Amino acid sequence: MIRAERHDRILAELARRGTVSAQELSKLLDASLATIRRDIAELESRKTVTRTHGGASLPQGREELPFDAKVMSYLPEKRRIGAAVASALQDGMTVGVGGGTTVMQMIPAIQRRSLTVVTTAINVALDLCTADDIEVTLTGGTLRRRTAETVGHIAERTLRDINLDVTVIGVDGIDREKGLTTQDSNEAYVNRVMAEQAREVWIMADHSKFGEVRPAKIMPLTGASRIFTDIGLPEEVAARYRALGIEVVRV
Repeated sequence: MIRAERHDRILAELARRGTVSAQELSKLLDASLATIRRDIAELESRKTVTRTHGGASLPQGREELPFDAKVMSYLPEKRRIGAAVASALQDGMTVGVGGGTTVMQMIPAIQRRSLTVVTTAINVALDLCTADDIEVTLTGGTLRRRTAETVGHIAERTLRDINLDVTVIGVDGIDREKGLTTQDSNEAYVNRVMAEQAREVWIMADHSKFGEVRPAKIMPLTGASRIFTDIGLPEEVAARYRALGIEVVRV
């Protein structure tokens, strides 16, 4: 296994468990302890993980996970969610697209669709630049480097001038009382504006986001038309959200 693959596997394991020992990683990746320790040291130098006695950990509590760790966390589930959202979109739609690692998994599945995509995320725009039948509008604004999303009054002004059929947003937390939340208040505000411009709002979130509350509120839960998640969310929990009038799609 090459170094980049080991790093991805380490981040995926940490994203699921929060902390892991070097010995466990050595067995999991069939690599020597010396190799794993070098990998952890390199990831720490990139500020992706924190080295601990005998292993590594990710930021705890309410700190935002590094983007690399978010990408690898629940990746198979995110891919299924992305495919489900893409299949639900209809050709000819104008779609608002936020950033985030779950939303990114939708992009490969819409490459051959005929859509107009309005996005705050630079990585979304770049991934769609070779899709011949997709017209892409990038909002501009102040770059939030951690997530490659644009925020601020320029992004808001662009969004206020566009009517959307659907807005697709990824979130860090879904709670029946506290609503849809994320880590950054500027990002939350721009996502709220994008939601206000749409006839429907679709949320993409793996099951780990349910019951979580993050500092910045995007909007109340009832503002969402559909939530796309994975089968890791128990059916009885999904039913509680459906009782609020929201369609919950488990894939």
